[in-house]
Amino acid sequence: MIELLGKKKMHFSLIDPDKQLPKEAGRIAKICEEYGSDAIMVGGSTVPDRETSYKTIEEIKKNSKLPVIIFPNSADTIAPNADYIFFMDVLNSPDMEYKRQQHMKGAKLVKKWGIKPIPMGYMVISTSKKPTTVETKLKLDVIRENDIEKAVDYAIYAECMGMCCVYLDAGSNPDKPVPDEMIMAVRKEIEIPIIVGGGIRNGIEAKKKIDAGADVIVTGSLIEKNIERLKEIIEAIKSASSS
Repeated sequence: MIELLGKKKMHFSLIDPDKQLPKEAGRIAKICEEYGSDAIMVGGSTVPDRETSYKTIEEIKKNSKLPVIIFPNSADTIAPNADYIFFMDVLNSPDMEYKRQQHMKGAKLVKKWGIKPIPMGYMVISTSKKPTTVETKLKLDVIRENDIEKAVDYAIYAECMGMCCVYLDAGSNPDKPVPDEMIMAVRKEIEIPIIVGGGIRNGIEAKKKIDAGADVIVTGSLIEKNIERLKEIIEAIKSASSS
């Protein structure tokens, strides 16, 4: 098991290098650490290149001691100054670009730079009437909020393939987060950590996801728009894990 996951209920802050200048990313990371976040994820569907990732991580590390995890959209956005990388199979995409080709391209860099890979099964869960950004970028075997059995099947596959965690992601600014019923069903069938992100905008919602079986809650868009709400979410996660 990767030492970063599996010990307690956690919160990860997602900072998209394409949404602000590096210095602002550093300021945001400092606040995230002060509020109690456990790690900083760096990435997004529209990050343009390695230099953008590198400069963002550089400023984050100047302002925070939290581990930095690359959340890549391609091998071209992997930066050598990250601590970890989600080495992820987009489970519900039939496109080999995101199941093998980008992985082969990036693996040499990950090994060369000593970045610790976290093998992940990543699922895009469609909960919105209009496609989120990630849904417009990927060819998908669509998993809608009532396709619980399909999500469970993909999760079991990921665990059997030796992946360290499963990520259920509703995307950026979705209408609704991943439903509790789906998280509960996945939790019942697998033992590896479950990460849940997208549309979790308050502490009540975060606690529901933890109670349903999530191990890590990811907050992204809310940080860009209303970072003060982050403290409430993190406190709810910590209180749920200690009860």
